[in-house]
Amino acid sequence: MNIFKLFTIFLFIFQYASIAFSDETEITISIGPRGFGQMTPKLIEGFMKENPHIKVNWQKISDVPNESRKLYVTNFTAESSKPDIISVDVIWPGDFAKRGWIAPLNDLFTKQELSKYNQSFAEAATVNGKLYAIPLYIDGTHLFYRVDLLEKYGFEAPKTWEELISQSKTILEGEKNPDLVGFVNMWAKIEGLFMNWLTFFYGAGGKFFDEQGKIAVDSPEGVKAMQAMVDILYKHKIANESILTFKPNDARVLFQQERAIFLMVQDFVISPLSADDSPVKDKFKITRNPYFKGKETSHSTTIGGYLLAINQYSEHKEDAAKLIKYFTKYESQLESAKVSNKAPTINSVYQDPSLKGSVLQILGANYKVGVVRPSAETGERYNRVSQIMQAEITEALHQRKTPAKAMRDAEDQIKRFLPKERR
Repeated sequence: MNIFKLFTIFLFIFQYASIAFSDETEITISIGPRGFGQMTPKLIEGFMKENPHIKVNWQKISDVPNESRKLYVTNFTAESSKPDIISVDVIWPGDFAKRGWIAPLNDLFTKQELSKYNQSFAEAATVNGKLYAIPLYIDGTHLFYRVDLLEKYGFEAPKTWEELISQSKTILEGEKNPDLVGFVNMWAKIEGLFMNWLTFFYGAGGKFFDEQGKIAVDSPEGVKAMQAMVDILYKHKIANESILTFKPNDARVLFQQERAIFLMVQDFVISPLSADDSPVKDKFKITRNPYFKGKETSHSTTIGGYLLAINQYSEHKEDAAKLIKYFTKYESQLESAKVSNKAPTINSVYQDPSLKGSVLQILGANYKVGVVRPSAETGERYNRVSQIMQAEITEALHQRKTPAKAMRDAEDQIKRFLPKERR
């Protein structure tokens, strides 16, 4: 009798274990090993402890955007259900959503949950009123300045482009250093050039698409932005022509060599500029990108970063959403900020007492006035839009076209492949 009872107990345990095992969900998240640093395995472990019925696999994808994008496209074309979650560059959601590759998330997240994220960043993943990706971490362009030189001449950090130009001229005249320039940026014909023009454009009060959803590049604001860039180089002469070949790291190097007063570039430069062997370690500060006089309410921080999206073909969308919520919740973003120095996408995290006085708090204030590239509106056409803008901005910067003609030609070309409602 006792043996029979023991056998029955063992049978029950075996059946229960089989049911439990069969109920286990297995999901895969695809994110680069450097993309989110050491936080990825830490968050996966914490999530699985709280959700023992969900097993999470980490697909370590390339950190090179073009390489990871190719893999995603291959998987989506094959309608593969894995990976369930993908990390996406800020300019991808519009394209992926319009192709039907990633799932809308509005039914998987409450309005209250969605409202806590940086809304400018979230706009990059919003297509036809639906959100297709959740912001994971954010980066963007900022204005770095030589605080020692500004203080020497009695200046505070410039708020407007007019102030930046005036301060540059005064300091350059006073220093009489032929190796010193007023302003350095990345003006080579790359994606960053378009980003920087957008900073000038939005700082002038412009919008790539106006209130009616029509393209508005050939506008007073568009021409003003372009003219300002040209004038910085040729009229005010606070930048050298070498800026026309500069990529982000080129600009950083010049500033770090104490050869520039102002630097506008992405925040990846903070680490090398702050290094112990950096000549400007204790000589620079960070502020928001300038706007034009009279445009105090305009946004001028061009932002980028990564988001998490759910594969449309995933068989476990609800569990995938749970993992995204865990990765992007307040506590996770705060820890990521401390451990990996990743800027949070939840605005309130920047006010956490543990971040008081940190560089991240300064960046957070800048991100509140952020703008994103028009990738959500243009979708699969975004790359072509960017290429046209890069080409026409370059034409104006090399003085082969006037700013007005460059903007007019850019808009005319882009209109040719935009849908009617955008023209």
